Amino acid sequence: MPTSRWLEEAQKHAKPSAEGLQITYDPALRDSFDAAMAAPAGDAWPLFDACAGLPMAVIRGANSDLLSAQTVAEMSRRHPGLIAAEVPDRAHVPYLDEPESIAALTAFQKALP
Repeated sequence: MPTSRWLEEAQKHAKPSAEGLQITYDPALRDSFDAAMAAPAGDAWPLFDACAGLPMAVIRGANSDLLSAQTVAEMSRRHPGLIAAEVPDRAHVPYLDEPESIAALTAFQKALP
């Protein structure tokens, strides 16, 4: 990733203040994430399966350590119309401006009633 993109992302998520850098998002998000990761994993498949017949899309960063390629394959098996994209050289959260992301988002919008 070019240095300019790292700088752009850093400027979105932090701003200078008298105390130093101030994050621009709720720091309690980490607490929620930590609590969820400490809890036993739940079975989300019944909720996913309940969405049968609805337009669905998933965009996975190829380097994600949270959403595996195997899980996306199972999502596709359970929901044959799933719009699935994988963004190379991204971790769990793609920026959504990559060509793969834009194509998936465009296809999802077109699939909406």
